[in-house]
Amino acid sequence: MKKLISNVSPQEIQSGNVYKVLVKLGTPLALSEMVQVAYDLANLYWLGRVGKDAVAAPSASWPFTYTFIAAMNGLLASGTTLVSQYRGANNINMMNKSVAQTFVLAIISSLIISVSGILTIPYILYAAGIPSDVYPLSVVYSRIMFVALIFISLWESFRAVVSASGNTITPMKYNFFGVGLNMIFDPFLILGIGPFPMLGVAGAGISTLISRAIVAFISLNNIIQGKSDVRLIKSEMKIDKNILKMMVKIGTPLSVAWVMEALGFSILTAIISMEGSTALAAWGIGDRPLNLLNFATIGFINATGIMVGQSLGASNRKRAEESAEKSLMIISLIGVIGGLIFGAFGRHIASFFIQDPDVIEATIYYYIYMGSTIVFFYYIQLMGAIAQGSGHTRFVMVVSILRIWIIRNVLAYIFGPGPLNMGIPGIWIGMSLSNIISGLVALIWIFKADWKKGVIKK
Repeated sequence: MKKLISNVSPQEIQSGNVYKVLVKLGTPLALSEMVQVAYDLANLYWLGRVGKDAVAAPSASWPFTYTFIAAMNGLLASGTTLVSQYRGANNINMMNKSVAQTFVLAIISSLIISVSGILTIPYILYAAGIPSDVYPLSVVYSRIMFVALIFISLWESFRAVVSASGNTITPMKYNFFGVGLNMIFDPFLILGIGPFPMLGVAGAGISTLISRAIVAFISLNNIIQGKSDVRLIKSEMKIDKNILKMMVKIGTPLSVAWVMEALGFSILTAIISMEGSTALAAWGIGDRPLNLLNFATIGFINATGIMVGQSLGASNRKRAEESAEKSLMIISLIGVIGGLIFGAFGRHIASFFIQDPDVIEATIYYYIYMGSTIVFFYYIQLMGAIAQGSGHTRFVMVVSILRIWIIRNVLAYIFGPGPLNMGIPGIWIGMSLSNIISGLVALIWIFKADWKKGVIKK
């Protein structure tokens, strides 16, 4: 196991066995994803003890909250591109300058977005038609998460730049610690155990706020002290026009893609809301356990982005291609087998989290349709990781916009509450069809597009 949990040098990324490198880079990423999903499930479990509305509130508000977060994350992702490519090129000076600019953007953008979100989220949720029994809980949860965003942005910046250098272990350890704190705080703040008041949905948000703040400060101390492969140098935290120009060029398409995708999911939430709180609760209970598969795939997908970035930074085009192709084989196997398992055992999974028969029935259909097509979604994610590692992000922007706005939402409405009027199962059918169509487009891009060159100057 220790051989799987170890940092990977640039030399090994360039010349080691691809499968072995993907596993060594991806295992800590996968474990981090797994523990995060475990927390989501624990959070879901405790909220389920409060009631259906408490379960539905985070699901209803998250797409709208994420719309604000996505604008920041797109620009920060460009920092990952530069760090990985400069690391591959062995340009340590430019790598650390890119780290500093990533944190500068994180601080500025998170403050702006947090204030904007706190002020506008009640109107946004109201306009989206969130059910009246869920609306006040969603507003409270969203506002707490916007405050937490300031700390989340610092942590995410740390995780991104340190992982891009080939060190995925330190972020994993810190994530374990933060999620552990979150899971400990949850039952006390949600249910009001002992001297704590019963805060319900607000307790879930406050738990996240406290734990993320603690991890953010620990992460900053680590990177400032230079304990990881990259270092945050305080004197470099001033505007560098050349680096910022490159980050904007790479990050703007990602920001646009993720904002439009998040807005599109906001519309999808409104479409699902047309079928009431049962549909929203089924979406939350269906989507979160299905994310268990992400811990097995997202590690390999993100590891591919690191390998592509460092390989192109070192002008090793063939290595970048090989990394993408072998990662595709791995996630295909995981997606097909895992999706079928969820489809077969959907009733048992749903019954574990909630006893409402209508929600259980709607969740079963979700697992049948979405589980069988989840592998195509992983192809879309792989395309995004490759684009981020290479810095060629414009096509991803186009696909993301079309996938959500033109394909997914239209089909979900037509099959669900729209003309075909198939109800809740119809929404899931429309969503699954969008995965298939977009996934096929992603495959064509991976094999045919000219993404195999870096963006940094040697």
